Amino acid sequence: MENVHLIHDGVMPHEYPETGQTFTDDERAYAHLASTVLGQVIYALAQHLGPRVEVLVHDLTRMPASIVAIAQSITGRQVGGPPTDLSLILMASQRAEDVVGYASEYEGKVLRSTSSFVRAPSGRAVVALCVNSDVDDLIRASEALAQLTAITPLRLGNNGHHSTIETFASSAESLSEGILREELTATGIPVELMKKKHKIAIVRALKLRGFYELREAVDLSAKALDVTRYTIYNYLNEIAQSETQ
Repeated sequence: MENVHLIHDGVMPHEYPETGQTFTDDERAYAHLASTVLGQVIYALAQHLGPRVEVLVHDLTRMPASIVAIAQSITGRQVGGPPTDLSLILMASQRAEDVVGYASEYEGKVLRSTSSFVRAPSGRAVVALCVNSDVDDLIRASEALAQLTAITPLRLGNNGHHSTIETFASSAESLSEGILREELTATGIPVELMKKKHKIAIVRALKLRGFYELREAVDLSAKALDVTRYTIYNYLNEIAQSETQ
C-alpha cells in the first residue's frame, strides 16, 4: 500500500513520566486491538478524503511514541512519532473528548483537523484516530470568492427612501413601467382607495428615483394614479416648494 506506514510493533513502556498515565493490561490489549483494526482501514479512508488529507492512529498506551499507523502523511510524521500538544492536553485533563474540525497549523499552512478517541471498557481513552486536511489553498480561494461576491446594500442619498437594487431593463418603457409598478406595490393601498397624501407620496418617491427624467413619465404616472397630467404637475410643484422651505 503506497504512502501508508503500518502498525508500529516496537515494545514501549507502559508508564511515562511525561503524562503520568498508567494503563492496565486489559486497556493495553484493547488499545492494540483497536489500533490494529483502524490501521487496516485508514489508507482507504485517506484516499477517499483526498490527496491532501492525512489519517493516523495513536495508541495512547505507547506514549510518547504513540503513532502506530499513518496514511498520506502531510505533516512529515512517521510511525513511532509523538502525539501533538493538543493530545497531551486532553490526556492530562483526563477528558479526551472528540474534537471535530478545529484549526491547526503545519509549516505555515492551515489544517482542518479532527481527533476522535476510542475508549476501553474501563472508560479510558486508549486510541486516537486523527484526520488532518490541508485547507490552506481552499481558504485563500474562499477569501478570493468572498471578495468577488461581496455585495454592498445600495442606499442612495439620505432621504429615507427604501433600499433598492439595480435592474437592467430592455427598453425605456419597461424601465419606467417597472419603477412605477414597484412604487405602487410598495404602498399596499389600491389606487381607488388612495387619498391625495398617498398619491403625493408616490410621486415624491418616483421623483427621488429619477422617474420623471424618463420620456412620458408624467402621463404614465397620471394614468396609474387615475389623475390628470396637470394634477401630477401640481404634485411636483408642491413637492418642490416643500423641499425649499
